[in-house]
Amino acid sequence: MTNPKLIAIVLLIGLYSCGERQTENRNHMAAIELNNDAMRMVRFLDNRDSAQKGISLLDRATSLDSNYFLGYYNKLIFYNQLREYDNAIITVNKLIRLKPNAHDLYLTGGLLREKTGDSTGAKAFFEKSLTLSNQVLETMNPGNPDYEMVIGNKAMNLIMLNERSTAVQLLKDMYESQTGDEAKGNILKLMNSSKRELIEQF
Repeated sequence: MTNPKLIAIVLLIGLYSCGERQTENRNHMAAIELNNDAMRMVRFLDNRDSAQKGISLLDRATSLDSNYFLGYYNKLIFYNQLREYDNAIITVNKLIRLKPNAHDLYLTGGLLREKTGDSTGAKAFFEKSLTLSNQVLETMNPGNPDYEMVIGNKAMNLIMLNERSTAVQLLKDMYESQTGDEAKGNILKLMNSSKRELIEQF
C-alpha cells in the first residue's frame, strides 16, 4: 500500500525544487539585463561617474546571481580603469572560484598583484598560470584557434617569472609560423616587452 505521507513529501520537494529553479532563472535573466546596461557605460569609460555606475550595475547583477561569470569578468574593465586594483583582485578571486582551471585568470591575478606591489603573491599566480597553460598545450592541436593565445600567455608568465630567454625562444617559433604582418607585430611587441612594460600595458 502506498504511503500518502511519503507521496506528499515527494511532491513538496519537487515543487520546492521547481520553484527554486524558476527563481534562479529569473535572477539570472535579471543579472544579464543589468550586465547589458553596465556594458553601455564602457563607451564613457574615461568618465569616473560612468565607470562607478557600471560597477554598481554589475554589483547588483552578481548579487542576484553569485555564479554569473560574465558579470564578475566585466567588473575588471571598470576596476582597472578606476585603478581600484584591490577590488579587481577580489573579483579575479571570485572568477577563479567559478573557473579554477582558467590559466588566463591566474595570469590576470598575477599582473594585478604586481600593480599593488605584491610581487611575492604575484609569483604564485604566474606559476599556477604557467602550469595550467602547459597542461592545456599538452592536449591542444597547434591548429586550434586558441593555440597562439595560450602560447602568448605562457610566454608572458615566463617573462614575469624571469625566464625571458625561454619566452623569447617560444615567441620566435610562433613568429616564424605567422604569415600576417599584424600577428608578427604583436609577437615582436611581446618579445621586446620588459616585466614593467607588461604590467603597465595591462
